[in-house]
Amino acid sequence: MVDILEEMKKKCAAAGYYPTANIEKIARAKNMMFGQDEWHRCPCDGSNEKRFCISPLCQSDIERDGICHCRCYQKVKP
Repeated sequence: MVDILEEMKKKCAAAGYYPTANIEKIARAKNMMFGQDEWHRCPCDGSNEKRFCISPLCQSDIERDGICHCRCYQKVKP
């Protein structure tokens, strides 16, 4: 069984970003919408195969805007 929140935090740290206060809300949404098998998908843009946790698209959002599309990963330490 996958702990979605912990997996999100691991991906975030591995990429050199920081979680926001919104990460728990997004983890719950991912679980409700996609379940553990597809937890990486973006609940804010679920039909876009190019947008998922720490995808190149997600990372470009973070680098450009300082925060990801779902507002759960950010570039600077809170």
